[in-house]
Amino acid sequence: MRRWHSWVERASFAALMSALASCNGPGAGGGCHYESWSGTCTLRGVQTEKIVERFPQSFVVVAATYEPLSKGGEFSPPPFTKRVMAPAEDEVDLTEFMKKQTAVPCSVANPAGDACAPKMDIQVAEYVPPQTPVTPSGPVGCAKIEREGDALSTPAPVKLPGPFQFDADSSAETADIKSLADAAAQMILRDPKIECVAIKGQSAPGEPFPLANERAQTIRHLLEARGIDHTKVIVFEATAPTYTGSPDEQLNLAEHRRVHLSVVVYGGGT
Repeated sequence: MRRWHSWVERASFAALMSALASCNGPGAGGGCHYESWSGTCTLRGVQTEKIVERFPQSFVVVAATYEPLSKGGEFSPPPFTKRVMAPAEDEVDLTEFMKKQTAVPCSVANPAGDACAPKMDIQVAEYVPPQTPVTPSGPVGCAKIEREGDALSTPAPVKLPGPFQFDADSSAETADIKSLADAAAQMILRDPKIECVAIKGQSAPGEPFPLANERAQTIRHLLEARGIDHTKVIVFEATAPTYTGSPDEQLNLAEHRRVHLSVVVYGGGT
């Protein structure tokens, strides 16, 4: 801290000597004559100057010292301080923000005020404190469903692409399945009101029953790989099919090997 102050003192002394030379130089007319000066100011240091208590919140004042650069042998104004205030919790962020503005346009303000230590205008970017994300007070997404199988009493006014058709005795993805997953993911991402999508698989007579859920998990992985947050998808467990006779006697139809999507939480529903 002392080193920083020492630099400011030396810089101020050097600027004062320049000002005196300017004031006493040929054609000076007894004044410093910085009124029309403009150019670039270089950052020389940033430090926290003070804490301001404004109940119930505290603020911090960060001071950045800039030095106007002379050009073409002209005399430039002395170093000056730019002060910025922000909430105390943003002190580190504000300090880093100011440190990034190492060279900025500046000029003598009009009216100049003190001729040998004029007020300066400096074009630093406006600091905007980072926004604190709003933390939901309750469950979000599929967590709004109290138990598997629950759904909104009113059907969601959204129909997602599908169904996804699987080959016999397989839960592997196909080109058609990937294409449908692309379309479904894009639709979900475009509509922020879609909070939870249920995924339910089927298995045909004669196929292993767990294949229904394996197919549903395949679709879930495809959607998540396309940017759908895991909190927005849930696999509804398939129910065992009811056969009127031996499974071997049942027709193995394509419609029995599908996975369906449905929106079960929409627009803030609970």
